[in-house]
Amino acid sequence: MDDPLRNKLLALLPLRDLESVRERSSVVGYTQGDVVQKEGQEITAVHFPLSGMFSLLVVLKDGRTAETSVVGREGMIGARAGLGAPRRSLVRVVAQLPVQALKISVKEFRNLVTHSAPMAELCVRSADVLLDQTRMTAACNALHGVEQRFCRWLLHTADRAESDHFVLKQELLSEMLGVHRTYITDVANRLQKRGAIAYSRGKLQILDRSLVRDLSCECYGLLKRNSS
Repeated sequence: MDDPLRNKLLALLPLRDLESVRERSSVVGYTQGDVVQKEGQEITAVHFPLSGMFSLLVVLKDGRTAETSVVGREGMIGARAGLGAPRRSLVRVVAQLPVQALKISVKEFRNLVTHSAPMAELCVRSADVLLDQTRMTAACNALHGVEQRFCRWLLHTADRAESDHFVLKQELLSEMLGVHRTYITDVANRLQKRGAIAYSRGKLQILDRSLVRDLSCECYGLLKRNSS
């Protein structure tokens, strides 16, 4: 599980650059709910997920949150810092699933980017994907109902968990979707009655993926194509 090639961005690098990242990074693990980066704090490290999923959350003054994007093995956290952008994070980064990742300091990573065109292209690619994902998520949150967004989130999570079985904490999901926990409970109950999912004591299983996809909005397919 600590193979850097599990990260799809790193797998695109020439062997020399891949070895440079490997030599300067360490493998770290995060449990579900861990806050990896707080909003407003200086970004000191870049993460390349090897498994699991990070959620990027906008946090308002009153404490309300909404997910703008997610990152799994297809991407990285901290691309803009690697390109020399301001180091303070505008979002909170949370491990929505247990995550294993390669972690490298921003200082070390910037040095690699300075001397490697493929590394710089990797950062640009990651930043573009996150920007597009944020735009589509904003439209989805504005135009689609909670059930559609819930199903979209389940599918994205299953893709990154590489399993239709995963732990789902209602508190975290309500933060991701920006709705009260009672909405999450109501939607989960409706989906269970339709045979789409099984949900008990925080453990969720997608029983009928085709049905969940039908109940999801078009954004799932758009976001999936965008991140692949």
